[in-house]
Amino acid sequence: MISPLPSFHETIVLPRSADAVQDLLIRATSNKLFRQADEDQLFFNGWVQKYRFRLSLRRQRANHYLPLVIGTVEATSSGSILFIDYKLIPTTRVLLVLWTLFITLGAIIASYQLKNNYYLLGGAGSILFIHAIVHSNFRLQLKPTRSTLHRLLS
Repeated sequence: MISPLPSFHETIVLPRSADAVQDLLIRATSNKLFRQADEDQLFFNGWVQKYRFRLSLRRQRANHYLPLVIGTVEATSSGSILFIDYKLIPTTRVLLVLWTLFITLGAIIASYQLKNNYYLLGGAGSILFIHAIVHSNFRLQLKPTRSTLHRLLS
């Protein structure tokens, strides 16, 4: 299904066992937001559970377009397979959907009340502009997140 919200999916096949991949992720992830003694070894915020993880790239400043990395690790006879989804952070998703609905409703009401279809075009243009900005910022933030994850797993 095609979603208007930005996302990315990838599958990674690794020669390491699922337990080794999980240990790597645990050592590189912190569930605390403040600075820690081993800060240079921590790449992600989030949690890692038994063959599942939910991570975000660790940054000093908030970035609402950083992808949320949601994944599962499956063991195979010769290694492991990671199924990874990169999605917008939930609050950013909620705000994007809220503003899309708000602009749509406002454009429909203005167009109906003022009997002018240009308000519908303006609303559609505004929605397309906002979604284009969100998609481009998401793609920009996806690159460092993916490269950090790939560097960690290699």
